[in-house]
Amino acid sequence: MSKKWVLVLIVVSLLVLLVAGCTKPLTLTMLGPTQGSTRTSEEVEVRGYVSDSKATVWVNDAIVPVGKARKGASYFSTHLILTEGENTINVVAARGEEGAWREVIGETVVVTYNPWK
Repeated sequence: MSKKWVLVLIVVSLLVLLVAGCTKPLTLTMLGPTQGSTRTSEEVEVRGYVSDSKATVWVNDAIVPVGKARKGASYFSTHLILTEGENTINVVAARGEEGAWREVIGETVVVTYNPWK
């Protein structure tokens, strides 16, 4: 292989590394429900923002659609039916593809459903 091709391969490889390294970290911001809150209604809306519109978001193992929002963040929302007592809600966001997730982050929120309060 000529020196010219070796140099081209090195430059291309470095450019790929630079571009890949510029990706901002994936972030997840929960808007609701509030950690430790008590609810009198059995239905709760789980909502928040994820920094990448192409990320996959799960709420308690069910995939939730991600919609574009303003200022670069993307909105997600779903409704859950609570059982009486404490309920743990797990929200996970990931980049990549199934079996090859590159970045995975999560939040856990515990809410209490007390219909008698």
